[in-house]
Amino acid sequence: MEDNTRKRTINWINKYGVTPQARFSQNFLVDDKQIKKIIESLPIDKLEQIIEIGPGMGSLTFPLIKTNKKVTAIDFDRNMINILRNEFQHENVQFIQEDFLKLDLSMFHVKHKGYIGNLPYQISRDLIKKIMCETSFDYFGFMVQKELGEKLLYKYKSPNTNTYSVLLKMLGELELVTELNPIDFYPSPRVKSWFLKIEPKNGCEIDGETFDIVSTIFRNPKKNIANNFKNSKYEFNRENFEKIGISSSKRGHELSIDNIEQIVQIIKKSK
Repeated sequence: MEDNTRKRTINWINKYGVTPQARFSQNFLVDDKQIKKIIESLPIDKLEQIIEIGPGMGSLTFPLIKTNKKVTAIDFDRNMINILRNEFQHENVQFIQEDFLKLDLSMFHVKHKGYIGNLPYQISRDLIKKIMCETSFDYFGFMVQKELGEKLLYKYKSPNTNTYSVLLKMLGELELVTELNPIDFYPSPRVKSWFLKIEPKNGCEIDGETFDIVSTIFRNPKKNIANNFKNSKYEFNRENFEKIGISSSKRGHELSIDNIEQIVQIIKKSK
């Protein structure tokens, strides 16, 4: 097997007669230096299993297999899975043809696991939400458009603060591993990409209810938090905010992470 990922990818495309599908966001990572940076971001010694989302042509799958950890690669595209099954015959790798968004993540029952993937751009937020809310993990590394990546990095009092940046901040420290140019992919997309990673704080998990409460806080970024809770499924009025020392006239991005965590806990306890 050739070491050069770009050559290998093009060879397999020709060998199997497949065409990268835009509907699946199939822009395959082919730059070996970038691949090395991404693999080095994994806390390998901490992990028992690595779950790869959208392996495509195996750009990350090949070096992941070399870690000697148990690797499970999941792709919706049957053609990609068939290629990988033909080309990667290793005891420590399993390939699943499935829509990751419909997958029951409890099937990955090992305690120390990591998720990694070049996320399809159209459903990046849905995939991030699923992993945050439906499973525990020691590492989550993912590729997104640079424009989205900038929105995911939390900045206190920034008008761009949003549900996802807050929840990721509550979970741990989201870090930029590397910025990728269109030429790092085949075929080349029209945008730059970011690979980000997060290793959650000990014992920290986000559930669906936490996601919903934080989403309510940021339901309309231009409105204050009291108005955002008005007519929502959560009964939290101006008096509730005043009791915990938070002005109800503040907008979501003006709250600290501690403020938001306090609101989440109070609403959960009041149910």
